[in-house]
Amino acid sequence: MWVRASGANAAQHLVDLWNSGHPDKIALTVIPDNQMVSKLAAGVQANDVPDVISFDLIYMPDFMRAGFLTDITDEMKADPNFAKVAPAFTHLATYKDRIFGTGFTPDVSILIYNKDLFRKAGLDPDKPPKTLAQIHEDAKKIHALDPEIYGFYFSGSCPGCNIFTTSPMMVASGAKILPSSSSEEPLAGTGVKEVLELFRDMWSEGLIPKSAQADNGANFVANFKGGKIGIQGAGGFLISDLKREAPNMDFGVTFLPGIEEGQVSAFVGGDVVAIPKGSKHAAIALQFIKWELSDEAQLEGLAKNNILPSRVDLADNKYFQSDPRIVTTAKAIAIGYVPWVFHFNDMVNSDASPWIQMIQAAVFDGKVDDSIAQAKAKMKAIAAE
Repeated sequence: MWVRASGANAAQHLVDLWNSGHPDKIALTVIPDNQMVSKLAAGVQANDVPDVISFDLIYMPDFMRAGFLTDITDEMKADPNFAKVAPAFTHLATYKDRIFGTGFTPDVSILIYNKDLFRKAGLDPDKPPKTLAQIHEDAKKIHALDPEIYGFYFSGSCPGCNIFTTSPMMVASGAKILPSSSSEEPLAGTGVKEVLELFRDMWSEGLIPKSAQADNGANFVANFKGGKIGIQGAGGFLISDLKREAPNMDFGVTFLPGIEEGQVSAFVGGDVVAIPKGSKHAAIALQFIKWELSDEAQLEGLAKNNILPSRVDLADNKYFQSDPRIVTTAKAIAIGYVPWVFHFNDMVNSDASPWIQMIQAAVFDGKVDDSIAQAKAKMKAIAAE
């Protein structure tokens, strides 16, 4: 089995659990994140592939279209656990009505807030912001405490951070971000402009630290850990980080909100699992995939090790019940989205992508309408490739 480095810890727990109870053993090979795409492509062409593979879910459409993966539709549809997997995973692993993989080790975005700063600012620590406007209002009150304390934070030069934490606010507000074909309109809906204007206003008012503009993700959560940030979008991973590195901080977790109360979303990230074309032990690989969706794997392999399950029915499990913040994060997977799109790297993840250029021009230069129009045009051109 190949796994990308980012997902190696979670995958190791599952593989160890499988190996402890099955006669057929799995050997895990860790591949650097930035080498997985090229290594699989080369392996398929040379007929030298692993039996099973775990990779960043966002590459699923490209891999399916390229014919790199094995169709497992009938086997998955016959498995009752498959119907319980987060819809975002199933949507992303489907191509031309056929299924080529499923959820493996998820991550998901949430809104995290510093309850200590909420109290000091006269805000109710048990009432996190539920709309974009409330984020703005709460951020003002928090920054008013001290010039060195800021209401909000985001990494202004990190495309991946922003698709993970900023785009769900747009999606919650009814927007569609990326086109699944050249005929679809990217960045559609008023939510895109609403969120960019919120960020622009908070930037102009000094509610976001100046260092955010150049942050390429290196300090994505560092300022929050230091107790100087009131509110920000982050990933579920931050909960265990904060417990370990800032044990005295009282913090809360909620869903990323939209324009109106009740509008919520999340970006479902993490890894999918699939069987490459040419797998020499495809039958055992399929057994493993079906097993990893079982209660045993999801609870004893993932939840027991503070890793989110990909099955939405197991969000509120015995291992998470002692911390409602983890339950909330696990539940975010059920409401989350992930864009089904080709060329995700070109549209979003590259340092010069239309996605990050739009955010920077809108938030830091105030060119909200122009930035959206330019990003739309560039995304359409990429989708047509």
